[in-house]
Amino acid sequence: MTDLAGRTAVSPTTSPGTAEGRCFEDFAVGQRWTSPPRPVTDDDLATFTRLSGDDHPLHVGPDAMLQGPFGIAVAMGLLQGLGIHGEAVLGLLDTHWAYRRPLRVGDTVTLEVTIVRCHRTSAGDRGVVTRHMRLVTADGATVQEGTTSALVAARGTGPDPAGRAFGTVAWAEAITGRSDIAEDLSSWDGTIGLRSGDDEVHLRVYRGRVIDVARRAPRGATFVLGADAATWLEIVEAPENPFMRLAMAGRFTVTGDGYEYLRLTSALHRLVDAVREIA
Repeated sequence: MTDLAGRTAVSPTTSPGTAEGRCFEDFAVGQRWTSPPRPVTDDDLATFTRLSGDDHPLHVGPDAMLQGPFGIAVAMGLLQGLGIHGEAVLGLLDTHWAYRRPLRVGDTVTLEVTIVRCHRTSAGDRGVVTRHMRLVTADGATVQEGTTSALVAARGTGPDPAGRAFGTVAWAEAITGRSDIAEDLSSWDGTIGLRSGDDEVHLRVYRGRVIDVARRAPRGATFVLGADAATWLEIVEAPENPFMRLAMAGRFTVTGDGYEYLRLTSALHRLVDAVREIA
């Protein structure tokens, strides 16, 4: 598999790394790992209660739920056991976590890890790698999930593949080079914003042609179509373009002029076709 620059890309099924760990260039959006199963034990409950000082009735007794930081600690422990991070990690940046179902003694969980964002810093010698993580029980239910970001040392300074750099200028430029929206936008003048998480890019359109791509348009966007990085990843990996299905399911948000967004549904579908093509 090759990236847009013709280099060999890292396969999503790569094996765990060395003790030194992977550098920034060794990560690619879409890589996945699954940990071995990990049982939740009585000792876990006792240790959680002792260390947290939280003896609320939710956390004691035969039906105790181990919510809060316990699930995050388990996830980070299983992540470390996968061996995909090592000395190249320079720091942890943030964690956003959600509790979907109770986690109890007797449950057995595995950790599913997906890389959803790789963004090089302006200095060029390091990058931010964001991982979507799910704790899944033996019957396939998600009990907890969220994203964590790590600052990772880089070997060089780029350039990096743009095909899955959702929400960046390089990504939008690659999209506009592949999309054919002139017919859909032949009489439209405005700015389309595309957002992935905190990354946003604006496409300035004049008479069906994209005349400028920038982090921000001078007068802002007519509307902004946004989703999290995991949704954009699902878009590019689905067998067929799932944009309308995901939009109807509320997986995308729209800010700005909703009427103009609805007018341009066909053009946006074509843009998403291009998103899938460059990925």
